[in-house]
Amino acid sequence: MLRAIRDLPFALIAVALAACGGDSSGPGPGYGCLGLPLPTTAPALVNVSGQVRAGALNPNALAGAEVFAFRTGDTTTLAADTSNTPGFYALGITTGGTPVDGYVRLTHSGQITTYAYPSRPLAADLVTNVLMITTSEFGVLGTIVQVSPEAGKGFIGVIVKDCNGAAIEGATVTTIPAGTVRYNSGSAPSSSATSTSNDGVAYVFNVTAGNVTVQANGGGHTLFQHVVNARADVVTLTEIQP
Repeated sequence: MLRAIRDLPFALIAVALAACGGDSSGPGPGYGCLGLPLPTTAPALVNVSGQVRAGALNPNALAGAEVFAFRTGDTTTLAADTSNTPGFYALGITTGGTPVDGYVRLTHSGQITTYAYPSRPLAADLVTNVLMITTSEFGVLGTIVQVSPEAGKGFIGVIVKDCNGAAIEGATVTTIPAGTVRYNSGSAPSSSATSTSNDGVAYVFNVTAGNVTVQANGGGHTLFQHVVNARADVVTLTEIQP
């Protein structure tokens, strides 16, 4: 349940929601949705579609990826599809008229199983492009940012965006429980950056597997926090917005 951000080397994030509206009387451009209540209604059917790619350094369409949608806390499949030759998939999710608190799971032989969470319950159609990576590519990422991934721990790829869907530069990301956080610098993974670059990307390594609260401060604001299930030894993707 994500909308692809961009194809960056090791930028594992691809999550987005429908943009919130801004207001000149609000806290500033890009932060007009800050503090607004979450939607309480949704269309009877919402569509999640997108493209699956593989290859961190040179992403290419990935056919044969199995894509499933679930409600949080329920193992019943809401919708399923398999990416075609150009890597595209489409899921139609029945909502019952209320936003769906859920996630997407992607699996493919040779790629790390990937879970993707939106920052809010799904209340509108989304386009979700996901970059899957191999265990070797994940190891290279760890080497670049000088973090040794620990077996049995979770990993979360994050992008921080404003209400309009623009990446927030200078944001800091934290989680509960805590993990080791790294950021991009100049659109490449960095071992020393202390906040997001202009792509909004952050990586959280070695977080205790299970429910994790993801949160961020950006643009001078504390942004909306939410919970993801960071399963052990897989990739979890999410986005943080006001």
